[in-house]
Amino acid sequence: MKFTPKKIEVNHVAHTQAVKDAEEKINNFKEALDWVYSNNVSEANLDDMAFNEDMLTEYKRCFMLQNSNVVKLDISFEKLIDLLDVDLQVLKEYQYKHDDNKSELIQVDNETVATKIDINDYTIWTRNEAENKRLEVANELIDVLDKVGSFSKVYPLTITQGISNFLLFDTAKHQYKVNRTIIPQHI
Repeated sequence: MKFTPKKIEVNHVAHTQAVKDAEEKINNFKEALDWVYSNNVSEANLDDMAFNEDMLTEYKRCFMLQNSNVVKLDISFEKLIDLLDVDLQVLKEYQYKHDDNKSELIQVDNETVATKIDINDYTIWTRNEAENKRLEVANELIDVLDKVGSFSKVYPLTITQGISNFLLFDTAKHQYKVNRTIIPQHI
């Protein structure tokens, strides 16, 4: 008999937070791009993925490429920035927020950058047949307790104590769930 993993639970809280973080990273990235385009760099010169890796370095490359001929002398990036009155501190803040956010940006096409959040990364599965049997028994017990609840008052906290916390009761959702300690977390 071949082992087939079964879904134990999905960590919806972590998934929702990951989606929120990803949206924040994309918004920060877009705001940084808008700032760059409004500060002496054209969109055609900028490489989005290089900008994703290091905003300041890519900005400097594009800025020098586009503006080095403004003055007929060979001057440094810092002097040219001062001459054109660009405040790099704003870009440094975008870079800090970008690096601090652990979401990963991927390039969809030449003009689109996005994030990829997969619900399966937040789903916990069984890893062997013994865990499958525990999960099956836990689900049967939950079904039986629900059926008993239609005839008589069931005290979930007392029930969980009586079965040595084989099941837990989520008071926020008013439902039983499998005790993850009987099915250890992935290492």
